[in-house]
Amino acid sequence: MLVRDTGVVGEDKSAKRSPFDLRPTIKSFAGNRDGNIFFLFAFMATVLFLFAGGAVDYTRWNAVRADMVESMDAASLALAQLNATDPDLTDAQLKEYGRKFFEANFNYEHTLEPGWNIEFGLDNNAVIITCITGKIETYLLGVAGIHDLDIGKCVEITKKGSGRVELALVLDVTGSMGWNASGDDQTKMYRLKEAVETMLDVMYGEEDTTGNIKIGVVPFNAYVNAGGASSWSNSWADTNAEAYYHGARFIHVGEDGEVDVTRKVNHFDLFDSVANVSWQGCVEARPYPLDELDVSPGGSMSISDINAAMDIPSAYSGSSNPQDVRNYDAFDDAPDYSVANAVLTDANNSRWVPSFHGDEPDCDADWNGRCPYYHGDSYWTDSETFNISGSPFTQAYWRSWFTDPAYDGQSDSYYNQDFVNDEEYIGLNGGEPTGRYAKIVAEFRTLGGSGLSASQIAWRDYMQNLGVSDWYDTDITASDDSSEADSDEYILRNAYVGWWDSATETYKYKYDQSPSVTGSRGPNLNCPPAILPLTESRSTIETYVDSLTPNGNTDSAHGAAWGWRILSPEAPFEEGIGPGDPDYEKWQKAVVIMTDGENTVGYRDTHTGSSLGLYGFASEERMGDGMNTTGEMVDEIDNKLLRICHRMKEEGYLIYTIMFDLDSSSTEAVFKACATRPIGPYFQAAADGEDLEEAFGEIAADLVNLHISK
Repeated sequence: MLVRDTGVVGEDKSAKRSPFDLRPTIKSFAGNRDGNIFFLFAFMATVLFLFAGGAVDYTRWNAVRADMVESMDAASLALAQLNATDPDLTDAQLKEYGRKFFEANFNYEHTLEPGWNIEFGLDNNAVIITCITGKIETYLLGVAGIHDLDIGKCVEITKKGSGRVELALVLDVTGSMGWNASGDDQTKMYRLKEAVETMLDVMYGEEDTTGNIKIGVVPFNAYVNAGGASSWSNSWADTNAEAYYHGARFIHVGEDGEVDVTRKVNHFDLFDSVANVSWQGCVEARPYPLDELDVSPGGSMSISDINAAMDIPSAYSGSSNPQDVRNYDAFDDAPDYSVANAVLTDANNSRWVPSFHGDEPDCDADWNGRCPYYHGDSYWTDSETFNISGSPFTQAYWRSWFTDPAYDGQSDSYYNQDFVNDEEYIGLNGGEPTGRYAKIVAEFRTLGGSGLSASQIAWRDYMQNLGVSDWYDTDITASDDSSEADSDEYILRNAYVGWWDSATETYKYKYDQSPSVTGSRGPNLNCPPAILPLTESRSTIETYVDSLTPNGNTDSAHGAAWGWRILSPEAPFEEGIGPGDPDYEKWQKAVVIMTDGENTVGYRDTHTGSSLGLYGFASEERMGDGMNTTGEMVDEIDNKLLRICHRMKEEGYLIYTIMFDLDSSSTEAVFKACATRPIGPYFQAAADGEDLEEAFGEIAADLVNLHISK
């Protein structure tokens, strides 16, 4: 019988284990690397347990902390409100009230370990600092030696009346502010002062300073007074006449009587030439578009950065919102630059040129800006000679046209005509100044001829840039009453400033001849009071605003630009807090722009096209290529204001705009688009003094409302 053996040779069947018996022998376990999985499993299990436990404990921590912070905020706000309504409460009473308010709202009081504490810091006049120190016990992290978690936290509440605000008040002080508002028995300037007082009441309460409010004031008309010579450093102003537009309307006459147009007439020298007069602080606009950018004096921007600042912001593209459309148009309609890129990037052109409002020729507007050389008699005969050291002429034919009794007189609308009476330097009795001027006129007459020297050609080209269109008849015996010659004389009188005297470093024979600088005349014509830089003092602001008086035309864009500059930490004003300050995020910058009139550029019936302003004459096109009429300039001022407002809003500024006693749909559209939002309190139309006071009060309340500042 055949027997089949299914066993394995040499196998001890009695020692065979079940395949489900996993108990290893010590020997086999020690020699088997696969056994390390148990150590790894034990380690990973511990880690996973810690993660799970940590998640549970940190979830509890977050829930407790969130409720704690919310309760702290509520308690701090309640304490601040109680303090505002009942200032007689002691600090101890306020702290007890705050603690009870916190405990009533906090849902996890018993979760905190014993010893927790809440403190209300009341030492600072501006803020309440609330801090909690405490711990919560962990449930599962204890296995890792973490038995509790800190849950300390501090919050800051800005008190009402503190604000933490840097505020620029850009206020219209134009001539119309001296009128009464509609149906009012007080002037608009009076009502403005009352409105500012209301704002200060809301923001300061009974305090003179709070430590957290800074306010500056920019009064504007067609000019802004940036501070006056005494407060400016040399780096602010173009003291050496290196800026592009410095002296652009004047001609330099050397001690030898030769005209040198390569040397600029320094406006500071002109001020020195007028006895008992100094520069009050008004400035001309920088070359467009530097005039609307926050560039420090002596600094420069690349042309790519300048171009980028003028690009249409993407936020306005494609929007149908009326304010966005108006802002889009402000950028889209911006004119081309009227100066070369090299001018815009030159650091000299970021400094400001002092405004010198020159003497206006004594000519009537009816003459279309002409100063006739002939009015019944010829001024000169060809036999006359010039004697600048003594009697002006060998024959007494030089006479000013306005002394002729047949003429009715001169216009009263040219405010600076009588700054210097023309008879002082062109009249028969003018003595040496007349002879000096006569020499310049005689030389000027030759510029229309041929065979000119290089200096004469330069002078001719310079005068043509000023508007000279023709030249006087070379036959000085001829009676010349042509409009071209009369206009040329007007331009020459504007440009002539006298002869340079190196001994005194002044110009003589014109502005030193008994000038009238009283009333509305003189080189500081229509210059408003100097800007009040940011100050913490309420009394300083009150005194300053109370001193404001109305005069001049309106340019709200220039005012807004300087409102931006006094808040900016960059020069020329450096009182504003900057991003480098650790408290920067706690402060809100804001601008209030108030006007009672549309932007205006004074028209003149002369070749200049306008009265003189911070952009010179319209004919100079300083506001951009093609901007050579008053209408175009007014539209561009509106657009310029919107571009400036946009840039301030991009930096986080709040913009408030107020129209006062003004019914103008165009200004309303501009002021709504300029404001942070086109509704109150950001945009307001105040019909009368009561409305104006309410508007300033609402803005103040919006700025200083209780809020969590940290």
